[in-house]
Amino acid sequence: MKFKNPNARKIKGSHLLLISCAYCKEPTLKYQKVGNSGLIKMYNDRILEGNIDFSKYHGVLLCPNCGEQVAIRYITKNDRKEAYRLHHSTFNKKKIRD
Repeated sequence: MKFKNPNARKIKGSHLLLISCAYCKEPTLKYQKVGNSGLIKMYNDRILEGNIDFSKYHGVLLCPNCGEQVAIRYITKNDRKEAYRLHHSTFNKKKIRD
């Protein structure tokens, strides 16, 4: 089941990434990435849609299929925005067109 993120907004100059669980290979969410650097954190307002209900509070992001923890929620120091810090080697990313 796909859920739209109510906080999402279009980011100019971004490309779409399909984030999936590294354990079960289940696609989890679509994210707008800016730049070519590595994916360390995901801002909440750049997540477009996913298999997670974004209207509820999430302290962690869990894979909806296998239940493994993919990321943990935190507030960034510099700009005080809500983001998810991804755990190393628990996710796969794939650049998509959409």
